[in-house]
This record gives sequence, C-alpha cells and structure tokens, in this order.
Amino acid sequence: MQLSGSKIALVPALLALIALGGCGSSTKTVTVGGPPTAPTSTRTSTAVTTPTSASTTPAAAPIRVLHLSTFRSPTGNIGCVLLDGDARCDIEHRSWSPPPRPSNCPTIVNFGQGLQMQATGTPSFVCAGDTARDPSATSLQYGVASRVEPFECVSRPTGMTCTRTSDGHGFFLSIQSYRIF
Repeated sequence: MQLSGSKIALVPALLALIALGGCGSSTKTVTVGGPPTAPTSTRTSTAVTTPTSASTTPAAAPIRVLHLSTFRSPTGNIGCVLLDGDARCDIEHRSWSPPPRPSNCPTIVNFGQGLQMQATGTPSFVCAGDTARDPSATSLQYGVASRVEPFECVSRPTGMTCTRTSDGHGFFLSIQSYRIF
C-alpha cells in the first residue's frame, strides 16, 4: 500500500494518540496567569483537572537524544537527575505554589521544589533536603532530550517534560505551571 503525503503526515499524530489512549482519564494542570514574576513574589495557584485529550497535545519529536543522567535547562532554572529508576526535576524560580505539604513529609526538609517519579506509580512533588539543580551539569538545549531508561526528558523554551517511556506518564515543569500526567 502506498501512502500519499497527507496520509504520511497523519501517522505521527495517530501514533501519539494511540500512546496517550492508555494514560488514564485525567491530567492535573496548574497554571498561573500573567508574566513570570520575581522569585520573591507570592501567588496562589489553582488546580484544574481536565481530560487528558484536552490538555495533552503531541509535541514535536526531539531534534537530538542524549543519555545524560544529570542535566539542566539552558537558563539553569530547572535541574534534573535520571538515576537508578528515578526521575527528578527541581525548579528554582516559579510563579506557582505546590499543594499543601503532606503529613508524611517532615518539616525539616523542603517540599514542592520539584517533581519526581519512579519506574512505576504516579509522579509526585519532591520532599527532600537536597536539590537536583547542579549548576555544573550539562545544559540540555531546547529541543534536545535526555533518555535514561525508563525515562525521557525534553527541554523546550516552554519548560521541561519528563515521561516514563513504558506508559507515557510523567510531568511538565515551567516557571508558569506544572502538570502531572
């Protein structure tokens, strides 16, 4: 069977829709309107739950794939570690607030400075006294991905998206918003 140009163009979109079909029925998106603010300002965020298909659009494939276990965004605002079956990205400046600290996160450590996930389970907020932000880490240029199985993180001007390659679940992190999917 020979495909015309318009049918070939639909193949990546159809594959993305098929992959997203098993990702569950909802995605949590939190967005704070307006331009980014200085790190000292305080804003309140509102959680919005929307259907997966409405909030997850297929993104362009990365232009290059590296295999870095530690990297940062080009601005250095987001730092990530993909190591030993864990993916974690921390953010320094943001205009959103994490949800309330859960009771199982001790007050002697930070909470909500980033998002994390393991090889299975739901992504969650970081509860830790350290950081994944390493100023000496390699800068992951926009449009480039780092893949360390079972994860792939893609750096874009809009933020960092990390996905578990086995099931498509993951998180997005930027100054303006975060999303767990």
